[in-house]
Amino acid sequence: MPWRPSSWDAVPGRRFDPYRERAGRLFTDEGEAGFVFVRLSPAVAQIGGALWWRRWSEPFEQVEEYYWLADGGFADTVTDAGDLADEVRDWGSGRMSVAGETCRVEWLDDEKSRLVRDDVFRLGSSAG
Repeated sequence: MPWRPSSWDAVPGRRFDPYRERAGRLFTDEGEAGFVFVRLSPAVAQIGGALWWRRWSEPFEQVEEYYWLADGGFADTVTDAGDLADEVRDWGSGRMSVAGETCRVEWLDDEKSRLVRDDVFRLGSSAG
């Protein structure tokens, strides 16, 4: 068995297409609350074996969420895309849960998302 998976090519979940490499501006009732940036990346899990004998899961997508909050806070999460069905519906309705609080999110266009990715989060492009 291989030390690493032979392929990292996950089948993209189409429901996430509007949010790939997308930034949003967060708002609460008090005003602007910060930014979110969403990135999807392929992943695999070791499901068995050890040392030179390993078994790998099929590749899947994971969702990386980065938050910059107006109060100076920063948070990030990584979640299996399959576990975010309810959240994706909320995102489409302009809502997002951040640190236990529901925020309104305004999704930005491609150009503004790139600026937020580079200038606020300093993440750079995910293109290989």
